[in-house]
Amino acid sequence: MDTAVDQNPDTAPETGQLASDATVGVFDSGIGGFTVARAILSRRPSLNLVYYGDNINMPYGGRPPEQIARFARHSIEFLMEQGIDMLAVGCNASNSVLGQGDLKSFGIPVYDLVGSTIDHYRVAGGLPDKLAIVATEATINSGYWHRKLKEAFPQLELTDIAAPEFVPLVEAARPDLPAMRDAISLHLGRLPEQGVTTVIHGCTHFPLLQKVMEEVVPGLTYIDPAHCLADKMLNQLPEPAADTPGELHIFSSLPGPTFYRTGASALGRGIRDLTTMYIVSPREED
Repeated sequence: MDTAVDQNPDTAPETGQLASDATVGVFDSGIGGFTVARAILSRRPSLNLVYYGDNINMPYGGRPPEQIARFARHSIEFLMEQGIDMLAVGCNASNSVLGQGDLKSFGIPVYDLVGSTIDHYRVAGGLPDKLAIVATEATINSGYWHRKLKEAFPQLELTDIAAPEFVPLVEAARPDLPAMRDAISLHLGRLPEQGVTTVIHGCTHFPLLQKVMEEVVPGLTYIDPAHCLADKMLNQLPEPAADTPGELHIFSSLPGPTFYRTGASALGRGIRDLTTMYIVSPREED
């Protein structure tokens, strides 16, 4: 089922419309969006950034599309209340159920993971003919990544892999390495014998498992859409006048040790004192 509708796929602003030290908002169901924030701030530390993690409702991956869409809209509306100038989608499940048309309706420049990745590889000369997408159940079931990739690169042979265990493993308070290895072997272990050499991280949590993935299934190349998004965003902004670090504000509906640890690792500084607990969408059952 493909639930996302693209009314207008061009969500990028005209170059120069925004200041070099603009404020970008990033949202996710939990900690995965830190990989997007890291990609942006490592390239442009002078940007101001507001992050929202809806940890109280994570994981999004097994939830119905209409529920994910509601959570995503609430998160975006909250970020807009914080005065953001542009939005970076840090959640593939949200990206897949809303689509670029819905995202554009918020009236600010939006950079999404799917469109940014496709645009990057159009310029780069395409993708390998055999490609796997590993993502949450919601993202895979939406068909959004699959449809958009096939529209852009019709020759692709795509393998869709839903890995529902990955997000809970990443978000766990204590890493369970044996369980990680088992889940990775289950979902990715047969790809090399199928001739697949390249995997797209269809969830922003999954790059946090990449080192273990490389150990369990050697020889695979991984594409992290966060880097494509960051490059596309920053190409639309003027060069900064100075490299003075921008302001960082972090919100979470249920911060905890994993949130603080992952944020600090991704952003290169402690985030506990920068984090405010704020519930945008009260806890809902699946």
